[in-house]
Amino acid sequence: MIQRLKSTDYPELYRLQQQAYRVEAELIGAALFPPLLQTEAALREEHPSGYIIRLDGRLVGAVTVDGETITRLLVSPDYFRQGIATQLLRYACEQQLLRFVSTAALNKPAMALYQKIGFQSIRQVKQDSIVLVTLECGDVPGK
Repeated sequence: MIQRLKSTDYPELYRLQQQAYRVEAELIGAALFPPLLQTEAALREEHPSGYIIRLDGRLVGAVTVDGETITRLLVSPDYFRQGIATQLLRYACEQQLLRFVSTAALNKPAMALYQKIGFQSIRQVKQDSIVLVTLECGDVPGK
């Protein structure tokens, strides 16, 4: 069941972020991956909002948003390829207008997922050794 992210979820969100972003860093071959440098204190200060999925009481997926932008989409590596990210994205897009997201160009699974939902690449920028793609959703699912 999808629920709103609460500040009491932040410690679990931080652990999930570390697990998921380690996998992404390996996938894209990034020795230095900025999201992995964020501390739990910095995450708390950010005070992210969004939605989470719990299975058997465990936080296994989360999407955070800021305005019309998806700021993170995380799934526990133990639950990859089970539709959790798709559920979260669809739900979040039904709840509010979400138009933008950025991900590494080499993160093919994320790129495919965002494109399946209706996002299209609008620009690429290189940050350090990572090429980031910004995607925009013109067709908002569920609206």
